[in-house]
Amino acid sequence: MSLTPLETFKISMINHFKTFRPLQQFFIVLFSLGTLVTIVSLRHFTVALLWSSGVVLTLFCQDKKTFLKDLWRALKHPGFLILSVLLLWSFCSSAWSVRPMQSFKASLSQSATLFLIAVLFTHLKSFSQRSFSWAMKLLTGLVFLSALLLFLQIPFFWGTLKENMGYGWSTLKTNVALLLILSIPLAAYWQLHYKQKAVPLFLFLFSITLASQVAYQAGSFGLIIAGMAAGLGYRFSYFIPMASAYLSAFLCLSLPFIFHCLIPALDLKVMWFTSGLSSLAHRFYIWDFITKRVLEKTFLGWGAAASRGFPTYGLKLFEGNDILPSHPHNHIMQIWLELGGVGALFLAILHFMLFRAIAKLETRLATAWAMFFTVASFMILSLSHSIWHKWWVTWLGAAAVLMVVVIKKSPKN
Repeated sequence: MSLTPLETFKISMINHFKTFRPLQQFFIVLFSLGTLVTIVSLRHFTVALLWSSGVVLTLFCQDKKTFLKDLWRALKHPGFLILSVLLLWSFCSSAWSVRPMQSFKASLSQSATLFLIAVLFTHLKSFSQRSFSWAMKLLTGLVFLSALLLFLQIPFFWGTLKENMGYGWSTLKTNVALLLILSIPLAAYWQLHYKQKAVPLFLFLFSITLASQVAYQAGSFGLIIAGMAAGLGYRFSYFIPMASAYLSAFLCLSLPFIFHCLIPALDLKVMWFTSGLSSLAHRFYIWDFITKRVLEKTFLGWGAAASRGFPTYGLKLFEGNDILPSHPHNHIMQIWLELGGVGALFLAILHFMLFRAIAKLETRLATAWAMFFTVASFMILSLSHSIWHKWWVTWLGAAAVLMVVVIKKSPKN
């Protein structure tokens, strides 16, 4: 029986994968995690690369039954289940949302992203130690190259676009955010697998220097707090993660009420005109407005992704902008505003489960790096970016997948 052209091509590609190992590694790495150089200016395009990776890797998977079993096992993990329930609740919120279609589309988009993350995790976990090592070395080189290209862009944006058109700085900040979050699992890999200190140190210095150069305060602050949490996590490898689990769960359930009592006691006008505090004052104005809206619909919320275009009743900030931009700059407050107390409860459970899992890790170094990544992610989510930003959530998920696989494959001694 003759083979169709598609079947012939598929068999040919599989044979290449079996016989030419470097080609397999090169193909899988570039398509599964995207060419990091493109995030310098095309962060949305890299999301398409990640989707291509899921399709291509699954299409040429040699043992699909094993892959499907592993994928099902990943989707049944309690963390994925909680995220799935949270997304199901976001779908339900479309029924009472102030923007029903926007809520439905955002929920559908992030559900697909969650599935993509599970697919990437399943594939990466199946890598041999040799393939995974080759992949991480290539990715480290790409991150350094991307950081270098960003450094070259800084004077260009500052001297040309920002001065003449007032544009460019926010674009650099988002690119730095992606590099920053991806550099953490890479740094963890070099220390956990090779006991290297120079490469993690260089990655950390590159990240914090880039963040400071483009005034990405959320990233700089997140790295500093995460570093402190990692140091304490290394010293107290069970107590600190468990204390973080209870503290983060408490904040998820109480943050709007804390702000309700705290913000009226602050002089936000003075903060606004104080050098270095205007950005924080801006966020306090946003969170104060959100707190009042949360108290109006405490249980159900206003609907998923309702922050974009949310009615502000004509309230303005000092410079004349709306009091609420496209998102609240805090993932806990965004969940409370959009998904209400029910969504906040699921978020609290997720926070607790993540830190409790860190407390059960076998080595102090693994605990420290897991704390570093988790705290840095939560700090950035608490000060910048929306939970519905597809580029951010997709790459944060890819970085989290890398972090988990790095720890799972690391030596236990």
